[in-house]
Amino acid sequence: MSEPTPRQVLYALVASGFLVVVLVLVVGSAVAELTPAWWTITMSSSLGLVIFWSVANWRKTAPVLLLSIGMLVIWTVGTLIVA
Repeated sequence: MSEPTPRQVLYALVASGFLVVVLVLVVGSAVAELTPAWWTITMSSSLGLVIFWSVANWRKTAPVLLLSIGMLVIWTVGTLIVA
C-alpha cells in the first residue's frame, strides 16, 4: 500500500472534524432535551455507521468528506423539523 498524500490526510482530518461536531451536537441536544429520544438514537446509530465506513475508507477523499458534511446537514435540518 502506498503512502497517503498530504491531501488525503488533510481531507480525513477535516471530515473527522465534521463528524466530531455532529457527535457533540447530537449528545448536546439530547442532554439539553431539545430533541426526542428516537431522533437521538437514529442520529447516533447513523453517525456510528458513517464513522465506521469513513475509518475503513479514509483514502477516498470525496465520498468521506461529502458524507461527513452531509451528516451535519441532516442533523441540522432534521433537528429543526423534530424539535
